[in-house]
Amino acid sequence: MGLKDYYTWKFPNIPEHVAQELDQLGRSLVVVGVIGRSRCVLANKMRAFGMEPPVDHEPTDGQLQCYYKPGTSTLLLHFETTFDDAILGQQIDETMEQDGAPFDFDGFYERMKCRFVRMMLLALHVCHILVYVETGQTFDLSLVTIFQLMKFGREQHLIQFLPSLLKETPAGRLLGEKCRLCTPRILFLFENFTNEEGKTRECVSACEFQTEDSIYELLRHHQIITNSSSSSLLALPNNKQFVFYNAHDQLHADRLLQSIEFLNLDMRKVDVKEEDDDLEVLELAPFDGFVKSFGESFENTNYEERQYKTEHTAWHFLQRHVQDALLGCFDEGSFKQVPQRGQLQLLNAQEWHDCTAELHKLLVSSAGTQESLNEIRNEDYQVFLQSFDESLNYEKKFWEHLCEIGLKMGIEAYKKAAPAIYGSSMHQQLLAEATLAFEEEGRGPPAEASIAKMTATCLRHWQDGRQQCEQLSLRSQPCTQPKEMPHDKHNSGVIHVSSCNCGRTQGRREDPFSLRQANYEFYEHMVKMCNLCVKVKQFKFPIFEPTNNEYRAAAFEVAFPLLHAGKNRLAEDAELDPDEEDEELPTGEREEQHITQSNGCSQPLSPTFGSDLNMSIAGFGVSLNESEPCFDQSSSSEAESTCSGTSSEESNNELVLQLKEPAKKHEESCDPDSIAPLPSMCLTSTTEYLPGLVHTLSKVGLLPLFPSWSLACVGPSSIYSHNTGLQEHFQSGFLSGANFLLPWDVQLRLVHATKHYHNSHQPHMSKKQQRYRKHGDRMVLKIFVGFEYECSRGHRFMMCRPDRVLRGGADIERDTCSKMVHTNMPLYYPCPCRSQNNYLAQLMRIHVVTPKAPVNIIVDPKVCMGKDKYTFTLGSMVPPRLSQSAYWILRLPYVYQGDDALIAPPEKLEPDDIMAGGYLLAGMFGIAETDPTLDLNDQGHLDTNELGTFTRI
Repeated sequence: MGLKDYYTWKFPNIPEHVAQELDQLGRSLVVVGVIGRSRCVLANKMRAFGMEPPVDHEPTDGQLQCYYKPGTSTLLLHFETTFDDAILGQQIDETMEQDGAPFDFDGFYERMKCRFVRMMLLALHVCHILVYVETGQTFDLSLVTIFQLMKFGREQHLIQFLPSLLKETPAGRLLGEKCRLCTPRILFLFENFTNEEGKTRECVSACEFQTEDSIYELLRHHQIITNSSSSSLLALPNNKQFVFYNAHDQLHADRLLQSIEFLNLDMRKVDVKEEDDDLEVLELAPFDGFVKSFGESFENTNYEERQYKTEHTAWHFLQRHVQDALLGCFDEGSFKQVPQRGQLQLLNAQEWHDCTAELHKLLVSSAGTQESLNEIRNEDYQVFLQSFDESLNYEKKFWEHLCEIGLKMGIEAYKKAAPAIYGSSMHQQLLAEATLAFEEEGRGPPAEASIAKMTATCLRHWQDGRQQCEQLSLRSQPCTQPKEMPHDKHNSGVIHVSSCNCGRTQGRREDPFSLRQANYEFYEHMVKMCNLCVKVKQFKFPIFEPTNNEYRAAAFEVAFPLLHAGKNRLAEDAELDPDEEDEELPTGEREEQHITQSNGCSQPLSPTFGSDLNMSIAGFGVSLNESEPCFDQSSSSEAESTCSGTSSEESNNELVLQLKEPAKKHEESCDPDSIAPLPSMCLTSTTEYLPGLVHTLSKVGLLPLFPSWSLACVGPSSIYSHNTGLQEHFQSGFLSGANFLLPWDVQLRLVHATKHYHNSHQPHMSKKQQRYRKHGDRMVLKIFVGFEYECSRGHRFMMCRPDRVLRGGADIERDTCSKMVHTNMPLYYPCPCRSQNNYLAQLMRIHVVTPKAPVNIIVDPKVCMGKDKYTFTLGSMVPPRLSQSAYWILRLPYVYQGDDALIAPPEKLEPDDIMAGGYLLAGMFGIAETDPTLDLNDQGHLDTNELGTFTRI
């Protein structure tokens, strides 16, 4: 024992000399259980009794530390539980190391609470008196819940198996049917007293009495204590204090503050007279009053207060209740209203030790282990081991009940608002509303699992014949047909208004789901409804023609190496020197490369007003089966002598078109050695077709299944009047003021190939040729061009600038069109129609009114769009020539698709970046000489290799 006046040991390892002293007590041993909360690292709650565990003590959950003072009849049993901060920290560390998952606070709290209840039940059966230690200053209301769980566990579990299991042991004979020493008296020890009130006898006593009244009312209200000792869980003394506030002894004081206080006491002088030495000491003080005493002097302290402090200790408070047990009046005062004698068993040390060991094994140490399940065959005990913790988890049951109510409300709200057929967006919206309905009642940890269950139930309800197909259209609209029911054709329910190929008739079109439906089938259907479409002559674009039934779409490798190879090849070609490249390549390949670099045009076209049109004329070269125009020095000098009257500035703003001798041209065409290989002669695949549209980097030899473009001659040039614009009976759906074409004047100078040809054939010119000759070798071509945009509501309008809609004749200036054709035009533009939604209009048609001149306008449009910067073309190896004095309409694709995927239109265009959705490249027009031996109106005599093929529908 040493300097200490008590013995301490761990149960059940009792020292022999201590066992001998305890045996001398006989049946006068009172067991006091100390349980509750502690904040020190040793989990010690015995400091109020002046006791401490050994220095090498390690707190452990479920461990019992015994304390005994020689000469007394009190055995103090210290319970180390999960309510001690030190043990709680150990449990947290072990849980985080074992699980590795996010910390489950609710599950951990339930486990800690159940472990504490087990220790409280053990104390309830092996102790005469229970001292609950509270570190706070007020009564913890959660302790009432612990008492309720203890009562439930004892009545529902322990009473069912303890009598039968203890019957064959000495503990059963000693403890009786109730299996406990008595109805234990519970005392409450508060280690701290509030600092706001004085620590006088009156203040402390008043606080203790007030706390006793509130505790008694709570325990009586929740039936923790009753009038019958046999049914009561705990007992309270009658007319005796059972609440103790430690108001004088500072149990967990700050060591630093204590040291400072002791220093102040040592330096304080009783003599009031200050000497010089005292003044020197005072100068060393860090602040005024440092050496002054904080309390009153000993002489002024009241004797009664000092006596109260001496007697008001936890040990004296406990011994008053121990004496009640020794005198036999312990149970007479247990119940305030009806005093009665209950069971009280005072055992000797060995008997108590055996009973405690057996109960500790059944309730704490072996609880929940597989060995105890196999060893003890009692069914009630096995139920206790398996479901005790679950039965005490009342909070979990409460949360599960609330979540069950919320689950029913959420599912009901979902099914009530669900339509017959709906898609995933509606499903998510209904699910969000169902979650809100669930959260009105559902709470707690099971809420997440309940929401997952509700989500699965709602998903099954949706998939049970109510799921929408949701196949996205090419305009990103989902199909509204049922998914489970078979349907031959997708339908999104969205209707667009579009015009036919010629633009005369507008019709309602369903939202397309395939490229063929968007770019071909709708317009073929409109042909049957439009009176003009069946009469117009239309250019025939090359399409895929299989030779057998085993054909398929062309497969492209991942990352499209052909596209990257084509881009790299163009980049490498651009870095080569043009002269060196021409020397290395053969003649035919050099001509084809020249065509590629100039976009199929051999000579730029300039307007009459000084701006460079960057157009191409005469001579799409080999692609048109014509020889390259040769402008040598002699021909240039002859041309200058012919037009000597013109100024140098005027000569720079005109085009030179070299006319060829018909006989020589015919001879050259008949000479096999002089004919360069035509691109149209390239072999095309008959087993693989191009899945998308033709673009500049498409694999050679692949053609689409159907044409996505349309080029039609809707009539003579006279049907358009620049004074009235496009009339409604001819082109319907145009907005007011936006139905005019833009005039474009191009000055052209004709140069004959040889002077002999000019002199010999001038007298024999026809009247038509002589009419143009009257104006000399220079003619002015007036072309009308219009870039038409159309929105999904059928509104159509022309543009006068890439960023401006045409607003009538005032927007048509003399050089408006020349600026337009040499500027990239946006593929999408906001429609000026008034609507809450911002509809995007798409460039759908290009109107061209050709002049009355012996030339052909050549169209070669290129649309650039997509992240990969696809440049889509007509797909014709020979660019089409437009016949003279005619009204031509080029209809662009409704949907664009590359090799890999669809290129969707943008949802919104920023005003500062209208080209983001794609654009039409500038310089799509060209001019070539018309062969006088051919009549463009006679489609039967047209050479497909030279002028393209036209058909009448």
